[in-house]
This record gives sequence, structure tokens and C-alpha cells, in this order.
Amino acid sequence: MAGDEQEEEREFLAELKARSGQDLAQWMEAIAAQGFADKNETIDWLRAQGFPFARASWLERIHSNGGRPIYMDQPAKPAPEPKPVPAARVPSARETADLEKLLAAAKGYRPLYQLLEAEVRRAVPGVDVKPRSTYIAFAAPAEFAAVTVHAAELRLGLALGDRPFDATLQKPKMKGPSAAISHMLVLTDARQVNADLINLIKAADARVNG
Repeated sequence: MAGDEQEEEREFLAELKARSGQDLAQWMEAIAAQGFADKNETIDWLRAQGFPFARASWLERIHSNGGRPIYMDQPAKPAPEPKPVPAARVPSARETADLEKLLAAAKGYRPLYQLLEAEVRRAVPGVDVKPRSTYIAFAAPAEFAAVTVHAAELRLGLALGDRPFDATLQKPKMKGPSAAISHMLVLTDARQVNADLINLIKAADARVNG
């Protein structure tokens, strides 16, 4: 990319005199004195002076550009503006009570849900956790994941479209989430909340909110 070549040119010219004994202006004069009519002759001559082919080609390009660096006079490409991260919404007292009611069914799996929610918040900054009547929705802003809580397991639904099902990703068996929730994982162990699962969560968010 141009930004990379601009930086490479800057470093090349900064080290030119130390590496070759002459600065850019002196090399431009030396090339002009040869009177070459073909750029390949210039490159071959520079290679004979000890330059690798890539550097010889670069000097020839600068010479053909009137002795002016190709990129140095161009303004540096500005860094992209960071994408703003929405602030997390503070749940209402009613939502907090509704969430507690849903989590009461989790019994011993409450810590697993809390771990999962924390990792989703880390993976998708600004995610909104919304308790519904039968499930917990994750939206950013559209719903991309859902959790139903059971005494023996958690069921995590994800909006993954036409992604193939496998031993881990099943057809959803969840009461409440919309048809956009196309896949389901059964969670019973904290070790399942790993990098692979986080990548699936990010993929679902990107598909819905991308």
C-alpha cells in the first residue's frame, strides 16, 4: 500500500548516504552523467554500484521523476478514526428484577451465565443485555444472540445464518427468540466459554449489526 511504500522510501533515503557513501542529490547527478537512454541500463549500472535490484529500481524511478522522491512529498495517510464505542445502557429496576427471575432457574449454572455475559460484553463493547419473558437477549443494537436458562444447562442461540450445523452448533430449541437466531450451543462447563465461542459470538454480531 502507498502508506507502507512511503515509509519504506523515507527509511531508504534516510540511510542512503551511510550505506552508499552518497546522498540522493549526488546519486541523481551520477546517473545523469552516464547519459543512459533506457531505464534498464540505469538499473544495471546501479546494481553494479552495489545496490540490490529493488533499491536500484527505486533510484531509477526517482531519477525519472526529476530527482524528486516518489512518496516523500505526499502527506501521510491519516490514521482512521476509531469507531466510537457506545456506552453500556444501565438496566432499569424492572429489567434487573426480570433478569434475576430468569436466572433463578439456572440454579448452579448462574456463575456460568455470569461468565458468559462478561465475555460477551468484552467481545462486543456496548452490547445491550435485555431480559425477555422467556430468554435473555443480547443486542448491539439488533439482537444477535439469546440465552435460555435451565436447571441442567444454558442454551446460547446465535444468528449465524446458513452456517452448517455440526456436533456443537445445533438447530435451536429455545422458547422465545426470533427466527434470526439460527443456531444453538448447549453450555454446561466454563471451559466451553473459550476463544472459539467468542469468535462465533463476534460472527453473529457482525452478521446482524455489521
